[in-house]
Amino acid sequence: MTASKLKHAALMLFTESGYEGTSMSQIAKAVGIKTPSIYAHFESKEQLFLALVEDVIREDCGQFLKIVNQTADWPPLERVRAAFHYYSGHGEPTLEKSFLKRTIMVPPRHLRDRLRQDFDGHERFLTSHLAPLIQGCMTHGDELDEEEEKRLLALFYALVDGLIVERELYEKELFLERQEQLWNWFCKAITCKRG
Repeated sequence: MTASKLKHAALMLFTESGYEGTSMSQIAKAVGIKTPSIYAHFESKEQLFLALVEDVIREDCGQFLKIVNQTADWPPLERVRAAFHYYSGHGEPTLEKSFLKRTIMVPPRHLRDRLRQDFDGHERFLTSHLAPLIQGCMTHGDELDEEEEKRLLALFYALVDGLIVERELYEKELFLERQEQLWNWFCKAITCKRG
């Protein structure tokens, strides 16, 4: 029995039933072992859950960097658009993205502070790559000051977070229409003349 099999089973169960709704015995049953065998790999359900959060964030950062690198020769606005679509719901959601979304929306109460640290680090990483892309979208020789850059980044995150929720609520056609409307609005915000 490997830790990776346990992680995969736990990922599916945590995504489906949440942290509180998943027991170690359910995870053990899903991989065909007795519950005590899990503890050879993970000290607790909490440790297993946090390991999954770290893995999923690391994978997401890798996917985002892949987009940044693959679009290196694109115009800055198209690069921001690729990031916007990746984070607001491009293609079918993966198990990992669904797990991350559920964890963000309904974090285990006793892990909230720890998860805030993890998500803050994740956002700082994304911002370090998004900020220069947004800065590159300025027209007319404008340059964003620090406060305006922060506002635009906050707007980016708020829009994609909102769209993640809307993706669950609305039919695909309506979701895609709203995604495009919000992109067009954000596009105007980052390309309008300052001053």
